[in-house]
Amino acid sequence: MTDPRDDALADIRDLVRRHGWAIRHVLADTPAGQAAFSYTVGLTSRGWPELIITGLPPMVADVFIRNAVDVQVEKGPFRPGDRTDELTETGDVVFLSADDVSGMSATTEIVRAFTALQLVWPDSAGHFPWQDGYRNPSASQPLLGAASS
Repeated sequence: MTDPRDDALADIRDLVRRHGWAIRHVLADTPAGQAAFSYTVGLTSRGWPELIITGLPPMVADVFIRNAVDVQVEKGPFRPGDRTDELTETGDVVFLSADDVSGMSATTEIVRAFTALQLVWPDSAGHFPWQDGYRNPSASQPLLGAASS
């Protein structure tokens, strides 16, 4: 019997081979309290950081990541601290250096050495997790690196 993780990794390798990159979605682990997250595999081959986003359902995270890749194709890679309103109609997002990439297991397995940026989204009032007035629980969007000011 084959291990489902091996099959999933083979599928991601195939997507990267065919398209140059892929998105991996990890569902929330409610008993452990882990928020859902999604990340890229393969952007490193373009000379870009990999991307990760936490706390959003896969379909929503997918749109953010695909939009971010499209903007990078047009304008070049995002860097830590970059802020843009080009990914959503509801306001800015910010890119932070992702220091904790331990959850990006497929990227680690396939790409090996890489850097990553976390795409951080605001709450409904436009506040980010490090700002006063942030309305969401801190566990809803874990930060994987130092917060922006």
